[in-house]
Amino acid sequence: MNHYSHLDMVLEEIKTRWGVPGLGVGIVEGGEIVHTMGFGVQSLATGIPITPDSIFCVASIAKCFVASAIMQLVEQGKLNLDVPIIEYLPEFKLDGQHFRFITLRQILSHTSGMPDMDETEYDVLVAHPEYDEEAPARYVHTLSTRKMIALPGERFAYSNIAYNVLGYLITRVTGLNFEDYMRANILNPSGMPESTFAFPHVPPGRLAVPHIRTPEMVVNPIFPYHRADAPASFLYTTVIEMCHWAQISLNRGIYQGQRILSPGSYDVMWKSIAQRGYPPFREEMGLGWALGNFEGIKTVAHGGGGFGWTCHLILLPEINSAAVILCNEESSAITRFEDAVIGSIIGMEPQPGTVSWMIPVVKALQTGGMSAAYACYADIHNQPDFFFDPYELFTLVYQLLSVKKYELALDVLKLNLYAFPGHQETTTLLVKFSKLKNP
Repeated sequence: MNHYSHLDMVLEEIKTRWGVPGLGVGIVEGGEIVHTMGFGVQSLATGIPITPDSIFCVASIAKCFVASAIMQLVEQGKLNLDVPIIEYLPEFKLDGQHFRFITLRQILSHTSGMPDMDETEYDVLVAHPEYDEEAPARYVHTLSTRKMIALPGERFAYSNIAYNVLGYLITRVTGLNFEDYMRANILNPSGMPESTFAFPHVPPGRLAVPHIRTPEMVVNPIFPYHRADAPASFLYTTVIEMCHWAQISLNRGIYQGQRILSPGSYDVMWKSIAQRGYPPFREEMGLGWALGNFEGIKTVAHGGGGFGWTCHLILLPEINSAAVILCNEESSAITRFEDAVIGSIIGMEPQPGTVSWMIPVVKALQTGGMSAAYACYADIHNQPDFFFDPYELFTLVYQLLSVKKYELALDVLKLNLYAFPGHQETTTLLVKFSKLKNP
């Protein structure tokens, strides 16, 4: 048995217990790739197995690549982190006046006060993909009616919109479209020649497609993509090439003799700017990277999720190690994979952990409807094998909404309120979505 055979068994157990279709894992130790593994299938529809060369969308992990590109342009003197973005992008505008003071440092650290798209709005965007080169410009020009949610620099507030503006800024400053600049200046020199921000370039036969619960687990019937949203959400890559990104990051900008950034830029990106308050991996925010602490070891990371994918890149710079975890479904199973993989790296015994109450509830819902879901909750709510959190059913609700099962989504929210009486966010969503009707 190799060093990671027990970890692989635990990961397989987690995958099975949570009903995850496919999983890819890579581990870097001492700056070297020491283990890669695929579990399950790229698609329940095809049964093609996951391998370390399967291509996943890594969602918001794209943002640490965008941050690195911005830092390249800072090093070249083409941008300044503390100059208002409108000096580089005069057409950028939000409703009001305070947007004029937003700087790149604030955008990169999610402290700009810029708004974000909500879940249902995001679903509409990616369900109507645009592929042409003018899509990012059109997107940025539509922002003029959006209001800021905070003053620049006031507080942390995550914004995908903000990173899409950065993607357009890269185009305007360099004269290259975003995808081409990232391929030539970030991806290729980082040992990622098969990775791309351009979905049309992805080989379909290698793609780990997204899955959602409707309540049955299915391939997402709407393959999500929008060219204007690529900087925030749509990098396609593999476990192997993400390990190469981990290596160049741990090595402060050098991969196989090619340098993309100076070491000082990593000092800037990995310095805390704002508090996030979500341990272990999202306690603070740097520039394009989340900062945390796992069992006393500092972490630099970025996760991603949405539309039927979840993923996480976690660096442990103090011990020159890293983990890549890519899933083609969307649930908090990712947290169990994280604990097992990172724990194994630092010498802890990997454990499968408890399972969300959402998993048996979904199975009951699929086989017996809402009455079976309530009966399932009654059966399991005191069982130690499951954990209960009021947010666990929210992902299911949004997945049901994405396939227009509005009444069922409302019923699931009512179950959540039954389990957690008085939970304000559940009540708010019930009011918000009660106006939606099945066609």
